[in-house]
Amino acid sequence: METYMLAIDEIPLFTSPGVFGLHSNAEISYFSNSAKMLWFNTLKMQTSDGGSSGAVNKEEYVERVAQEIYDKLPETFDIYNIKKTIDTPSPTQIVLLQELERFNLLL
Repeated sequence: METYMLAIDEIPLFTSPGVFGLHSNAEISYFSNSAKMLWFNTLKMQTSDGGSSGAVNKEEYVERVAQEIYDKLPETFDIYNIKKTIDTPSPTQIVLLQELERFNLLL
């Protein structure tokens, strides 16, 4: 029994989708679906408007959680000033600037 426990402890916690014969986009879909289900289940567990006087309704709860998440977000990148520091961008820098623009949109 103990040898099985040792073998289980050696399995990595996170494995790439390729281990299971899946494309890397499968990981993106998995995390996206997990986030949606997390929000859905969080909202499903909340009290409704008709509860006791001390209960928080769903709208207040969602607003509070959204504000907490918003407060933890980093500042967006100042892409204009970053571009000014680069004279002639290399292909890697161009990709970096594109990713920074996408990251700003995500934020």
